[in-house]
Amino acid sequence: MNIYPAIDLYQGKVVRLSRGDFQAETVYSNDPAAQARDWENQGSQWIHVVDLEGAKTGELRNFASLVAIRKNVRCKIQFGGGLRDIKHVECVLNEGIDRIVVGTKALDDAFFTNLLDRFGSRVAVSLDTREGRVQTEGWLKESGQTIQRVLEKLNKSALETVIYTDISKDGMLQGPNLEGLRKVLSWSRAKVILSGGVSTLEDIEKCSQISEKNFEGVIVGKALYEKRFELRTALSHYAPPENPVS
Repeated sequence: MNIYPAIDLYQGKVVRLSRGDFQAETVYSNDPAAQARDWENQGSQWIHVVDLEGAKTGELRNFASLVAIRKNVRCKIQFGGGLRDIKHVECVLNEGIDRIVVGTKALDDAFFTNLLDRFGSRVAVSLDTREGRVQTEGWLKESGQTIQRVLEKLNKSALETVIYTDISKDGMLQGPNLEGLRKVLSWSRAKVILSGGVSTLEDIEKCSQISEKNFEGVIVGKALYEKRFELRTALSHYAPPENPVS
């Protein structure tokens, strides 16, 4: 099981929201690159980076911060938020980002097919749900589709990675929706990463006991920033041994 520490970017700062609410923002750092170095120094093999403004507007608003992160760490980076144009995707991947994450545009069949054809395993889809229905545009709009229906469509593609978020759990430090996760694992052919609500080492331990072969890992954000536990402790107990960075 991989553990992905999260860096959410807003106006060049590291922030966390509660349930995706832009009015419920807490700033944790003015230096995203330094935060990334900290996560890497604690042993992280991956960092999950999101451009919150990009997710809301469909434009790359925190690209400079992303580039600074990439230049300052050697671990792998997955990045999402506002990637709704092939040129933006190319721009991000050309900077050495290992995996891009699309949400809103994953529901655009023509765009998504082209994306997978060109970039394959470097593409992940973020399925952000509220009461089982997929939300888009930074969680501000209702797609009109259930997550089960979207996954049925995605299962027909070559997609390898899905990120599942229950918005009601995100940033609330009340534990993840494990029941929802198990449903997603049963519906998805792709590997699944859980996001939202992981708040204690006990939560991570419960996730580590999930036996479904397509469960890939968890994204952890606010719990780390609020010092509920240390990333190095979680990694040492529940993540695979670190591979040397070449």
